[in-house]
Amino acid sequence: MTSKSPPPGPAGAAQRLVRQTAQLGAVLDEAADKAAAQAGLTRADVDVVQALHRARGGRLTPSEVAAACGLSSGGTSNIVRRLATSGYLTREANESDGRSSWVQLTEEGAALAGSIGASVDDGHARLLRRLPDGLADELLDALERTLEHLGR
Repeated sequence: MTSKSPPPGPAGAAQRLVRQTAQLGAVLDEAADKAAAQAGLTRADVDVVQALHRARGGRLTPSEVAAACGLSSGGTSNIVRRLATSGYLTREANESDGRSSWVQLTEEGAALAGSIGASVDDGHARLLRRLPDGLADELLDALERTLEHLGR
């Protein structure tokens, strides 16, 4: 089966841009996937750990975790339960909202987040070193300018 060429003009450029940025995202995501596998976690587990690590105050409600990671409430509950059982996070009552709770990393979870973050950063650095000098900065500048022109 042959693939169709994108149409000429803006529509074709948009299709190519979507395809190319998705491919680049997938290549960069491989570093996080590898770090997750090395830690014996799923990628969703790692996303939750990293979201909590980045959170202001070091804690989030389960709804905030779900929103930050693009997860369903049920998926978030399963991940939170699994990570709590593994000793990576704790859950405590939200004193100001009796219907909710706070989720936060334990010391072991924070250490895991740091280790995973370093592994992902190393993987990204290895990838970017394969590019000609200055290309990553040029690409980043082009993407930032594009998003600025699009009002994002």
